[in-house]
Order: sequence, then C-alpha cells, then structure tokens
Amino acid sequence: MMRLHIVAVGKVKHPFLEAVEQYEEWLSAYARIETREVKSETLGRKASKKDIEEAKEAEGGRLLEAAEGWIVALDRQGKPLSSEAFAEKLKDIRDFEGGEATFLIGGPHGLPRTVRKKADLVLSFSQMTLPHQLSRVFLLEQLYRAMKIIHGEAYHK
Repeated sequence: MMRLHIVAVGKVKHPFLEAVEQYEEWLSAYARIETREVKSETLGRKASKKDIEEAKEAEGGRLLEAAEGWIVALDRQGKPLSSEAFAEKLKDIRDFEGGEATFLIGGPHGLPRTVRKKADLVLSFSQMTLPHQLSRVFLLEQLYRAMKIIHGEAYHK
C-alpha cells in the first residue's frame, strides 16, 4: 500500500476541513495517508520583500524536514499534468520509487526556490494563484481520482 504524506504550511480551517477529512477517509482504502502541518511565519502588513523571502525559506525548511520518499512540490510555476498523467506518475512512484511520496504545500506566499529545486517533481494545478487551504482539498481530490484511475474504478469520468 502506498504511503502518501501531505506536508502543508498552516492549518486547514472551516469550510475546507470537512472536505479534507472526507477525501482522507476515501483515500485510506488505497493508501496510508498522513498529513503534517508546519508552523506558518507571521508577517505584518508592511512586510518587505526580504521579510517575505526569509519567511518562505523558514517555512520551506520545515516542509523539507518533514518530507519522506519522492518529493512533489505544489507550485503554480510547476508542470501541469492531466488527471491521467498524474495517476501514471503515482503508479510509477508506487512501482519504482519505493511507494512513498510527500506533497508539499506552501503558505500564503508560496514556496521558496530551495524547495522547488529539492523536489523530484514541481506540479502545478493551475497558473492561477490558489489559496493554500483550497490547494490541499484539490490535491486530495486529485489523489483520490488518481487512485480510482489506477485501480480501474468508476469515478474519473
């Protein structure tokens, strides 16, 4: 059984929490799923670009410390994949990369370059900026969809 880790900056809050819990429950039939939340840096409204970059680096370091197995960073600068291609990538991770992957989700200011460089795959769900809490729901839904595709089960269509 695959081991999937989701490591995210900050906590999921209502209304996203119910969707996160539901997808985690559904995914548990296909993979062991573990979610870890790392501390978000606090920035004031007048934070400089330097302050933001330092905060992203600190958060990125915590994300990487928690990563295990194949590392997938979610970033709008990443590679877009169809649901079928994403399922194929997960299948490859399961079959050839030890069956363990960590998906990294940055905070409100995104991921630092150091995390993108360390990742085995930088994945984009959209060129648009998504709230990091919504990104977690979207990731879980796509993981569930991919598992259904891999197992040849209805849901995807």
